Amino acid sequence: MKLVKSLAVLAAVIVLGIFVYFKVYKVEEQKKAKEDQESKLIRFDLDNIKAFSLVRPDSSILFERGVGRIWNIAKPLKTEASGPQIYSLFASLHQSDILTVVEEKPKDLKPYALSNSKYYMAMEYDSGKPDTLYIGTDTPDKTMTYVKFSSEKRVLAVSNTLTDIMKKPVVFFRSRTILNVVADDIRGIEITRGKNDTDRIQMIHNGVTWMMAYPWNYSGDVQNMEELIKKIAESYKSTLEPSEPGDLVKYGLNNPSLILDVQLKYGMPNKILIIGNKLTEKGRRYLWYAKQFDAEQVFTLENSLITLLTRDNAWFIDKQPVKFNRNEVDKIVLKSGKEPITFTKDPEGNWSVTSPVDKNVPQDVINNLFAISRFMLINDVYSMNPTPADLVKTELQKPKFVLTFYAGGQVLAEMTYGKSFTQDAVKTYVQTNLSPTIFVTGSGVTSSINYVLETVFGK
Repeated sequence: MKLVKSLAVLAAVIVLGIFVYFKVYKVEEQKKAKEDQESKLIRFDLDNIKAFSLVRPDSSILFERGVGRIWNIAKPLKTEASGPQIYSLFASLHQSDILTVVEEKPKDLKPYALSNSKYYMAMEYDSGKPDTLYIGTDTPDKTMTYVKFSSEKRVLAVSNTLTDIMKKPVVFFRSRTILNVVADDIRGIEITRGKNDTDRIQMIHNGVTWMMAYPWNYSGDVQNMEELIKKIAESYKSTLEPSEPGDLVKYGLNNPSLILDVQLKYGMPNKILIIGNKLTEKGRRYLWYAKQFDAEQVFTLENSLITLLTRDNAWFIDKQPVKFNRNEVDKIVLKSGKEPITFTKDPEGNWSVTSPVDKNVPQDVINNLFAISRFMLINDVYSMNPTPADLVKTELQKPKFVLTFYAGGQVLAEMTYGKSFTQDAVKTYVQTNLSPTIFVTGSGVTSSINYVLETVFGK
């Protein structure tokens, strides 16, 4: 009986708790949320704005929303607006609190300089009626500014920091970067170098990583691509050049040295940068003339971006042709002009030769083999799809050396080394079992193999 009474009391307490939560605490939460919302200066969806004007006595600025995240200045000059500056204005508007309601129904707006405002922001929306935020004078203590919306009667006071941004000149809002893009929005680039269309590079981000689509179908070098994309997004215009539409020849832009085509996400149109002549004047020898394809303004940019855009093709792709885990390797077989050599690793991690002789080897012998395989870097691609003639020319048909790496009896990777040749340094043709591609490496293949052979067989 006592248990039944206890359960009844417990149930009553739970019911009372639920009632108190929904009738008291929940109501208070909703009331507080409503008060917080009403304390905000502007309550609108930022994406709903299609155009707005910052009107001032000297010169007004008209902004129009473009495709995606792009905003344009339509007046007093036609150019792209700086994304960070526009969104800092939006953020200030969205986050600004009404510090005080000065008057609910003012009879006279003159004391606040709101009867004939010199500064105001007129907003047009995709849906809904347009609205205007009028800016008046500062409060007597100079810490706040009087403002009023055309859609309501109240006179409000807000922080000066908001009204200061709205009074900035047009140059404050103009894009300073060469293409006015955000690095995270870039999904692909194409670089055309010189007059030959075949001398171009196309890189695409497939949603996971960077890939080269032309001239080779190969994995991209993620670190180098991130460096390039960051440079494209953050490179600034050094100087604005006085130019007319017919001045392209003057700047070498009629026959460009480089064309950079940047593909963007979210349905935004491509951005195309045309790069013309390099400047020769003293003090400006590290600048290049450039312009956006669909804009008239010619500007200069620094040589640092050009340096990245003109890198050799191999700079853009992954430099490691094989990526097996060296700690998993328990056997290595080296084939050369001599007898094949078999290296094995014991459970303690020590390496020894088991064929054709039986002897322990120092760790640096194994390190040399990993240096020309797992840690080898490629300098160039000779052919993505080699012909029989390519294999003969590179001597990969009858290789000098073959390295095979095993783990638990399974082949992890096989490296085939062909002819070595000299350009600025010794280079070697190499191929893996993963693809038919013939790479060129600058790693010291011959010297590393010779060291291994001398250690095993003696000099």
